Amino acid sequence: MNSEKRDFSIDERLSLCASFVRPGARLADIGTDHGYLPIRLSLDGKIESAVAADVRVKPLKSAESNIQKYGVTNIKTVLSDGLQNISPEDAYDIVIAGMGGELIAAIIENTPWICEGNRRLILQPMTRADSLRSFLYAKGFNIIAEKACISSKKVYSVIVSEYDGIIRECSPAFKYLGLLIDEVDSERDMYIASVVRKLEKKINGLRASGNIAEAEIYEADLKAINEVLNEHS
Repeated sequence: MNSEKRDFSIDERLSLCASFVRPGARLADIGTDHGYLPIRLSLDGKIESAVAADVRVKPLKSAESNIQKYGVTNIKTVLSDGLQNISPEDAYDIVIAGMGGELIAAIIENTPWICEGNRRLILQPMTRADSLRSFLYAKGFNIIAEKACISSKKVYSVIVSEYDGIIRECSPAFKYLGLLIDEVDSERDMYIASVVRKLEKKINGLRASGNIAEAEIYEADLKAINEVLNEHS
């Protein structure tokens, strides 16, 4: 391997996503942008194949250029809105990263075959992770792993989910923190602190605008989070 390929690196956020991809997987990277994630996994020999998909032409062209630059031959690019143009045979491990939790949920909702076969979802919501966790539990997807990371001075969570058809209740604390409740590391602590700050800001804004009833809903959520954190301290 030449030095350019050896030195190719991805940031902490994508590295965490990559760590959850199963060896020998057929990968679909939805919203691939520059194609960095599947390229890194291909160079590492971790995946059988990959589809790098994006809804926009410009980033897909960038991905194609990078695939050629680094000489990987088991990645193809597809212009696709979510998973609409992806063949189920090409997507057993599915990474959907760098978009809002509600959009990720919509992509999953619009892909019925995602519930069939041995699929793994590796999800990295930029916003509304609470909505995504609630959606997954309500639709029969179990959350089997979750980790937080810091990338470009921001904290993110990566959620790993598989369909088993069991509808689960999503408590307020789980909705906001997921399996990070049980993690023990500084990234987890930073993620929780960020969630609490955002909730407090939302509550203050609602109260300032006179939306007391809605503020009280979020206050109840915050109380539930603090109770769970006290139990785990």
